Amino acid sequence: MKTTKIFSVLSLALILTAVTSVFSAPIDNKNNLVSATPVIHYRVNITLSVDKPLCNLWLVKILDENGRMVAPAKPYTNGITKYDFYERGPASGTRIAVLVKNQHGDPYVCATELFTTPVAIFGKFFNGETYRFDLYPTTQNPKQ
Repeated sequence: MKTTKIFSVLSLALILTAVTSVFSAPIDNKNNLVSATPVIHYRVNITLSVDKPLCNLWLVKILDENGRMVAPAKPYTNGITKYDFYERGPASGTRIAVLVKNQHGDPYVCATELFTTPVAIFGKFFNGETYRFDLYPTTQNPKQ
């Protein structure tokens, strides 16, 4: 009987110790948006001076020098001016920000066409740094 009480007390003490150690561990902040692994941050700012509504689907992309996307494309939404992209790095070469019409679907849905000169940045891209691209779409085709 005495042995059973000793084992019960020791078991209870071990359980309490385990529970206390679990709850005393640091609590992660779930609202913290900063990744534990630093990445390259690209910010694309779009300044659109078109009063007409856009009815085609337009995509904001970050490409490398070979035309491959370095991050998933994001759909352009009228009224939103900032688009954030992330890439694991470090990286080097060229990064190009573009605003392009989605090639899927009917190409004649809307009469309003946008023309945007791509913006390129050359060099080395480092983790934890932000690189800014400014795009200025217009309805006028720039002269070649």
